[in-house]
Amino acid sequence: MKPIHIDSTYGVVIHRDFTPLFVDEKYAQLFGFESAQEVMALSSLFDIIDPKYHQIAQQAYIDVMQGKELPKVRSYVNQDIHGRIFSVLTVDHVIEWEGNLALQITVIDMSMIDQANQQILEQEQKYKDLIWNSLQGILVHRDFKPLMVNPAFVDLIKAKSVAEVMALNSFMCIIPEYNHENARNIYQKLISKEIRSTNEIVENICFDGQTRYFQLFESVIDWGGLPAIQTSIIDVTEKYHLERQIEYQASHDDLTGLFNRRAITEKLNQKIINNDTCSEICLLIDIDDFKWINDQFGHASGDEVIVRFANLCKKTVGESGIVGRWGGEEFIIFLSNHSLQQAKTIAATILKKCELEIYQFSGHNYIVTVSIGISQCEATSCNIESLIQTADKNMYQAKQQGKNQIVSPKTKGLIN
Repeated sequence: MKPIHIDSTYGVVIHRDFTPLFVDEKYAQLFGFESAQEVMALSSLFDIIDPKYHQIAQQAYIDVMQGKELPKVRSYVNQDIHGRIFSVLTVDHVIEWEGNLALQITVIDMSMIDQANQQILEQEQKYKDLIWNSLQGILVHRDFKPLMVNPAFVDLIKAKSVAEVMALNSFMCIIPEYNHENARNIYQKLISKEIRSTNEIVENICFDGQTRYFQLFESVIDWGGLPAIQTSIIDVTEKYHLERQIEYQASHDDLTGLFNRRAITEKLNQKIINNDTCSEICLLIDIDDFKWINDQFGHASGDEVIVRFANLCKKTVGESGIVGRWGGEEFIIFLSNHSLQQAKTIAATILKKCELEIYQFSGHNYIVTVSIGISQCEATSCNIESLIQTADKNMYQAKQQGKNQIVSPKTKGLIN
């Protein structure tokens, strides 16, 4: 199992159906426990989640684990073992734990933000003092014209001074153009009270030209007798990139960079939901005599073959299909909106390009060949499992008939 990266400023828990599998000390402290072992002893994490959030949390877990919803930032109200009520932000993503999928949750205690917002409602002057000295970036604006910014906001967007930001007619300049319309729509929904608040990760262009990512919280406040938008930001750039990296690693093969088996299955299942697989064609490819290469020349040579063949497939298929490493020396390709003849042509191209690849092992030149099985969905429906099984059967037939060949679903014959 790969080591888990844990940021000591956040609490981390890993669970399966809310049964704790791993808890770090910071998480335990957030909930008032003396040690992580005390949390591990709980029968369910629901013991420390407000009951009115149980159904929401359960449904979110099911949706993420089944791939119906992407992992994201969520907010909950929790209660520690001493009765203290506090709100948290959670960042979840699916990982593999001891051979099975589990959910890793990074928990951020938002109590200080909640307290600050309460003070805002109670005493305006204290609120102004608080936000001015806050380590969070805070901006108040009306129709994107700055009304107030605190020093932390200035620092986060890499401006030179509060005056520089306040001089802007509009801070749309730090919002990427592709997001302008969305930003305006959200502003109108907030002002019209169609929505009460926002909580999202956004991309901004800082004053130094760099792109960074911020956790953005927005709500409507009274400013000078008129409604305005209060925006709080936290720089989450490193966390954002870490999560993208984790997502990439979870869906891609380490050696080749191709989609891994799980990612391919998820993509295909999603296509089934979207009724977009009736024209799907599958190519299952196995490198001939791969075990012999590993045994004779070592695993480094075997890895070279795997990587070079993966690149060959990527270049041949391009954007016209999905290429993945199915496992070991097996590769899989899915082609949508292709005729069977077009798929055969792609397979034949891969076969011929393999014959042109020269490998040098132990001072001698070698050619590596592959066997390819092709299968095609039914005209009106597609069962992915059957599609792959048929391709596998055809690939095995190509092996039996001499290797370095293609067997297609209809002809059941060789393609030279």
